[in-house]
Amino acid sequence: MSKQVSFLNSEGERLIGDLDLPATKSPSFMVIICHGFLGTRHGGGRAVTLARRLATAGFGVFRFDFAGSGESEGDFARATLTKNVDDLTCALNYLEGEGFQNFLLLGRSFGGNAVLACAANDSRVRGVCLWSSSVDMIPVLKRIIGEEKFRQLEEGETVTWSDGLRTYSKHPGFLEDLRKYQMRDLVARISPRPLLIVHGEEDQLVPVTDARELFQAAGEPKELVVLPGGDHHLKDCLEQAIQVTLNWLQHFFSSRD
Repeated sequence: MSKQVSFLNSEGERLIGDLDLPATKSPSFMVIICHGFLGTRHGGGRAVTLARRLATAGFGVFRFDFAGSGESEGDFARATLTKNVDDLTCALNYLEGEGFQNFLLLGRSFGGNAVLACAANDSRVRGVCLWSSSVDMIPVLKRIIGEEKFRQLEEGETVTWSDGLRTYSKHPGFLEDLRKYQMRDLVARISPRPLLIVHGEEDQLVPVTDARELFQAAGEPKELVVLPGGDHHLKDCLEQAIQVTLNWLQHFFSSRD
């Protein structure tokens, strides 16, 4: 059963999260799930399913909305990768204050970029899992907003677009901020902590070659699982993705209880 909680980021914005705990004991490890660029902590229900499965297996799980997304306060237009990393660090601080420790980060899509940037500099993180994450968010952003709006963003304009359900805006500072980060360098700093990369073979938004580049740049121990037929959201192979993730968690972390 999920318990909704809230905490403040460093700008005083209230962020909303869901905490799932095992029924029988306090967890030795806490998995923090980070959503993607246009997503929320619910992940179309897939993140909820993942959280419940991990909690049933004995792991604590925390999902939260980055500032400006979902139910959290803040302006999506102002959110940058740096700001998301700060939100994630504040989530770690909040959970640590609640008595949890031994954090494992699981990033979905753009959430994986925040996970890498955070974990590279935070020794509280014991392991990292990436689902459908990019080695470079800039070409992914271009696919999402289109060539014309990307050019406008490069020229210093704020852009607005719609996905048919919602309307979004981004300030040009988002693109400037992305260029500060090199994911190959960040993933190399995860070792010797365990790394798992899960990616769909048919991902049309973030090509599977991104996963292979991240894997190549990473140190041991590392594992790459490419799921045949999997799209960006892993909709048709969710059960496989969850089982691969559970196997990895149980191999590296359950024995340390």
